[in-house]
Amino acid sequence: MNETAQLNFALADVLMGFDPYNAGAGFYDTEMADVIYAVHQLNDVEKLAVAIRRIYEHSFDSPMPGGNPVALAKKLLEIKNNTSCSL
Repeated sequence: MNETAQLNFALADVLMGFDPYNAGAGFYDTEMADVIYAVHQLNDVEKLAVAIRRIYEHSFDSPMPGGNPVALAKKLLEIKNNTSCSL
């Protein structure tokens, strides 16, 4: 498996635990794909957090009632930038 695929699986594992609308695990497939794409495009925690909030709020057409997009962005970028990690 190539590095990008391994990274995407690692990011998806973290995103599976993010449930800001209490919809249940596995409910956010579209949002997960959009967030993974954003992780590949962005390297700034604040910009990624804004993108995460925008993605989820666009899908649900309402403010995100739970979750912490800044903490999530930090974790996702840590995974992305951790070159010593053998995914």
